[in-house]
Amino acid sequence: MKPKILLTGAFGNVGQRTLKELLKREYQVTCFELKNENNQELKEKLLENGEFKTIWGNITDKNDVNKAIKGKDYIIHLAAIIPPLSESNPELAEKVNVEGTRNLVDAAKELPVSPRFILASSIAVFGPTMHLEPPVTLDYPLNPSNTYSNTKVKAEKIVRESGLSWLILRLSSVSVEEIQLDFDPILYEVPLEQRIEFVASRDCGIAFTNAISLNDINRTFSIGGGEGCQLTEREFLKGFFDAFGLPMLPDKAFKKPTGKDDWYNIDWIDTTESQKALNYQNETFEEYIERIKKKFRWRRLAIKMISPIVKYTLVRKSPYS
Repeated sequence: MKPKILLTGAFGNVGQRTLKELLKREYQVTCFELKNENNQELKEKLLENGEFKTIWGNITDKNDVNKAIKGKDYIIHLAAIIPPLSESNPELAEKVNVEGTRNLVDAAKELPVSPRFILASSIAVFGPTMHLEPPVTLDYPLNPSNTYSNTKVKAEKIVRESGLSWLILRLSSVSVEEIQLDFDPILYEVPLEQRIEFVASRDCGIAFTNAISLNDINRTFSIGGGEGCQLTEREFLKGFFDAFGLPMLPDKAFKKPTGKDDWYNIDWIDTTESQKALNYQNETFEEYIERIKKKFRWRRLAIKMISPIVKYTLVRKSPYS
């Protein structure tokens, strides 16, 4: 019988791709998610990929967590408050990202047979590293620079000190899989010459799924797309905007760093060990762009027709233009 998996944050971007990969390999999956209209619709759509259970609840509620975790062999913990919400509501980020992780760990320790704990973290824990020689390796010192990265450092510590068998996967810049015109305000905060490592969300799903059968435990991995995904933010945005039928924004819309701390907390990373262990890198940035163009070819044509209006609106939203 296949192992029983608890997947938190199952209906998010990486969660959906992880769920699909788990179902493809016929794992017994229980999704633990907040109950809302959007998640209920996503659940019905995702059931087309195979059968899974859903427990509606909140990881900040210990009773919900105890109910969800019972009888599970593995926990893949993806649920988190991410930027920009983590920065505008730090109390919520602390409650979900730190205390939610603690609730899961505490519940796991009470089970007769302790499950393996696989935590999603972020390379943001290293802080800005543009003044250092790339790629970022695991022996770089932790230097969290915002609420989100601080909560991830705390969550990692909870997992490492839990006494459970664990793996921590620190994700780089993960792809989106749906057309979006209402862009995140963080868009403007990443300087155009920023080094950025892209990774396809589908490849993240493979990494988390492969972590289940990995014999090596109590390790931390950096998850990125590899050399074919190492870009500057300028290169990334030009490709990304083109994929969705939009023109590149002018330089004046983006932050211009004046010191080492003005750069964003992303960079190129060393994925040699993670790829060797988890064998997940399949899609380069160029391949992702071509796939998105094909997937949304009709909507892309429609967006192109209104692209001058969208560009004007996006430039107006920038605090720098």
